[in-house]
Amino acid sequence: MKMHHSLITATAVAFGLAAAMPAMAQTRTTETTTTTVTHTGPHRYVWYGDHDIYFAPTTKTYYWREGSEWRSGTELPMADRAYIKSGGITVNLDTERPYERNEWVVKHYSHHRDHDEDDNDHDHDD
Repeated sequence: MKMHHSLITATAVAFGLAAAMPAMAQTRTTETTTTTVTHTGPHRYVWYGDHDIYFAPTTKTYYWREGSEWRSGTELPMADRAYIKSGGITVNLDTERPYERNEWVVKHYSHHRDHDEDDNDHDHDD
């Protein structure tokens, strides 16, 4: 009887393991796709030099300075919105962050401040 009971127990364990093996062998995979958009060529900005504000028409993003820090967003702070009503200079830069070239822009285009952007189309390919 002990042998019969051990045989039944061993059979039950074997069936349990056999049933669990496919479940243990199944793994759930998750695929993640990442899309990277790369913009080649110059990036076009409108620069409002009197207040160090840039606008990227393609991405509809503003870049402005708050103290010594640069900020970006789809809207300017209320205090800065009056400065972009007119003027601005179109500047093409080789960077997605125009403030990285701000010193260069100031050096080369500060004499164009307050002129209409259509009259001043410039490229920067450094």
